[in-house]
Amino acid sequence: MDQDPPPERDFDEAAAYPLMEQAVLDTIAGLPDFPGFKTRTYYSPEDCEEALGEQYKGWVSLEIAYTFDGPDSESELVRTTYTDLLREQWTAAGYDLHQDSIDSATGRGSLEAKRQDGINLWWAVSGSVSLAVQTGCIPATEGFDKPDYLPPAGGVLPENDQAAQNRMNPPEDSTGEVIDPFASGSASPSVD
Repeated sequence: MDQDPPPERDFDEAAAYPLMEQAVLDTIAGLPDFPGFKTRTYYSPEDCEEALGEQYKGWVSLEIAYTFDGPDSESELVRTTYTDLLREQWTAAGYDLHQDSIDSATGRGSLEAKRQDGINLWWAVSGSVSLAVQTGCIPATEGFDKPDYLPPAGGVLPENDQAAQNRMNPPEDSTGEVIDPFASGSASPSVD
């Protein structure tokens, strides 16, 4: 996040969340026998002006993270096979694989790749394994508080969806009434 002047970006804060969720869906689509994530977290937006100076006034940085549970994080499939597949997938997609610190002896470390649109994908392998999606600095959306509900990728259960619990607006039905996104029979909006 140390660019001066701010980078050209094709999306702002409000448009970023669906793009980030789609990046997760696209990433896991190429992973065989996907066991599902345990948790989803949306972090509070970071004020880029505070971090980088006044040239970033009105800019924020966003991050979402999906984490596997303990047993899946320890599995050979997630720790090794997925790491190798993501390295290949991101390279084949033309992403800038700017971090590859996976230790061949321990399997710990991380992969980071930046897409052409500036979204950064971060695969971290330590005690647990997680996939984070980061925007870098993007223009803040005036009057924007938090995104409308987006369903989690990869099988996150309602009780483990920290994003839906505190960082999203709940969905509304056609009458404008707020609905419980996890109640049976509720229609979940899709990420296009």
